[in-house]
Amino acid sequence: MEQVLTRQQGELVALERKLVIRVRDVLANSDGPRADLERLASLVHEMDELFLLVVVGEYNSGKSTFINALLGDEVFAMGDLPTTRAISILRYGEAGPPEAIGENTNLYHYPLDVLHDLDIVDTPGTNSIERMEEAITRQFVPRADLVLFVTSLLQPLTASELDFLAHIREWGKKVVFVVNGVDRRNSDEQLDRVREYLTREVTSRLGGVAPTMYFISALQALRGKLASTAGAPIPDPRNEYPALERYVLETLRETERVRLKLLTPLGVLRHLLKGNVAALEGRLVVVHEDARVLRSIRDQLDAYTAEMRTDSERYLIEVRNVLYELERRGRSWFERTIRIGNANFLRNKEAVENRFRAEVVQDTPQAIENVVHRMVDWTVQRNLKLWSTVFAELDAHTARLRESGALAAHGDTEFQYNREELFARLREPIERRLSDFDAEREARQITESVKEAVMSAFGVNVLAIGLGGILVAAFTTAALDVTGVLTATIFAIAGWLIIPARRKQLIKDFETKIAKLNEDLAALLRAKFEEQLTRYERQLLEVVAPYERFLETERTKLDKGLDELRQAEGEVVALEQRVEKTFPASS
Repeated sequence: MEQVLTRQQGELVALERKLVIRVRDVLANSDGPRADLERLASLVHEMDELFLLVVVGEYNSGKSTFINALLGDEVFAMGDLPTTRAISILRYGEAGPPEAIGENTNLYHYPLDVLHDLDIVDTPGTNSIERMEEAITRQFVPRADLVLFVTSLLQPLTASELDFLAHIREWGKKVVFVVNGVDRRNSDEQLDRVREYLTREVTSRLGGVAPTMYFISALQALRGKLASTAGAPIPDPRNEYPALERYVLETLRETERVRLKLLTPLGVLRHLLKGNVAALEGRLVVVHEDARVLRSIRDQLDAYTAEMRTDSERYLIEVRNVLYELERRGRSWFERTIRIGNANFLRNKEAVENRFRAEVVQDTPQAIENVVHRMVDWTVQRNLKLWSTVFAELDAHTARLRESGALAAHGDTEFQYNREELFARLREPIERRLSDFDAEREARQITESVKEAVMSAFGVNVLAIGLGGILVAAFTTAALDVTGVLTATIFAIAGWLIIPARRKQLIKDFETKIAKLNEDLAALLRAKFEEQLTRYERQLLEVVAPYERFLETERTKLDKGLDELRQAEGEVVALEQRVEKTFPASS
């Protein structure tokens, strides 16, 4: 390449190399496929290599025979069975046995002048039963500067050939069709029909302009050369081998070869950019969809906490109603009991407390405990429902992405691997919480926590009394200290006036205690509920937050990568146009 570079050519090569390196860096920063990064790394070095003329086709199509004809010597084995099992590179030099230069690659030398400027590559058959052999050929295609596609006149363009041609075109390679076997034609009209068929099929199936085609007999050409060192003319006028040889030996000598060599890295770039832009766009769809689902989870969490705070008030109203009913019974009890006629009874403090407990307190402690238990059960069940809903949404979300093709069955890129790992971290604690969730145990723990808080707030030993027992303690001791009043006033002349006043004061004190208890108990239950709700909210957010951070980082990375790759696509087009203008195609 160095021998024919002009200043313009050197400038174009420098621009292409700079663009290739930049695209490689962008893909590396965007977690692009390792295979593409390796292809671009190789491309930087391949730009300094000789022009590569790659010969492909099905086995027994005449690839090796054509190359032998070009050399005028039987360098490569020929036969009815597959003969080329590895990549064979032909380079200028003294003829000799092949040299292994890598896995599945052999290097041959031959003193043909045109090989000063190009390498000719023979490839395994694309329809080999050994899939590895076709894979070897497919992997070599991106390196080609020009592809000679050899097909058979008797069976032109088979299904497997069409498939392989599509692979070649994906890399933007110029393809010259070589139809081998004109010496076996039935008539000249057969050649015309095949030419028409190939033109129609290639343009309709693969797109583009009508293909360049040469109809040859490689075997006739080889025999003619072997028969005369001067190169005996081929008697068959329909054998276009001489025109094909002129194209290879003359047209590819200067401008055309340089033009194709400069277009090769741009074709590779265009192919890789197209695939990676699509891949990054697909990843961005996944990121946006994941973010949408996480926003939905946060919205559900916000709705859950708002609804829980609102609905929890009904339980506090139930507690208030229980205490109001207690207050009503208490007022009635004081009115009936605190009278002079009950003086003997009122002197018995234990009897008063027992009756108060039986007639006023009644089942108030149990009623309040029942409300608290139902409030706790409701809180736990609602939380379980939230986690179940989140789990179902995550599963449905992943299923939708897989069904749409946005996700592969298994992570086959670094992005998918990282996403699946983090998504598992998001999913696993939710699944674990659901599988390990013991509603009864959790409710019991919360109830014990509430009970301890109540007893601590009201100064009652948690081990000695139940949740509602605070009411008994509150209203059967100091609140009912009427015995001292009676002792002081029972023999007073105006006792019948003092007792009603004292009864009124007791009722007032009782109502004050009820109001204070109602206020304190509601504040305490509300605080414990808020504490539990906050804990539940934090548990879910701790699961979601790491994935949200990953998505934000990934979104920023993808947006930047897409902008840079799309800009590179525009530069590829501009460079292709410049190459075509500087080195126009030969007519």
